Amino acid sequence: MKHLFVVCMVVCSVVAGCARPAEEPVKTEEPAATVEWERALPGLMTETQNAQQELILTATNALASELLGELTAALDSGDADAAIAVCRSKVRVVAAHVSEAYGVDIGRTSYWLRNPANVPPEWAHPYVETMIEEPTYVAGPNGELGALLPIKLKAECQMCHGQVDEIDEGIAAALAEHYPGDQAVGFAEGDLRGWFWVEAPPGEAEPAESEM
Repeated sequence: MKHLFVVCMVVCSVVAGCARPAEEPVKTEEPAATVEWERALPGLMTETQNAQQELILTATNALASELLGELTAALDSGDADAAIAVCRSKVRVVAAHVSEAYGVDIGRTSYWLRNPANVPPEWAHPYVETMIEEPTYVAGPNGELGALLPIKLKAECQMCHGQVDEIDEGIAAALAEHYPGDQAVGFAEGDLRGWFWVEAPPGEAEPAESEM
């Protein structure tokens, strides 16, 4: 249920994608091998990792909720430029606030980026490349726990991320001005837009089992 709650909280175009036109995206630079990060399955996590997971979900819900409020207010104003401004500038401010409040690193990424600054952290690259559609946790070499939490496109976000020939000319012009290399169009409602990525710091070490 925890995973379902987070996925439901994750919102539309606040991310920088999957079921999309066949056009090949421009790939980001190939990362170095990340052999020291290993998949952590929720049912097999340690107590420390479970606590890290709870922190990750709480921080992500806080970020999604605040971003949803900002975006809804902008959309209600009827000003498309205001909605673009939320995604372009306020998102980073909100993410920095959540990062500081919860002690995690947090951001957004996608396989088809709008903002080139939203490249995934190194440990997330293999999962972004395979466009994984389920919440994914990865344990780091020093006790960190990383997470990729999918974001699905909502209907109202098609105004900026929908089919190219259906996007308003004014919005298209503003997107072209701010994001000349934009790849984040051509999506339909329910498509995978991208992910929230979160990295929780190492937790307290678990006591070793005593020998009998």
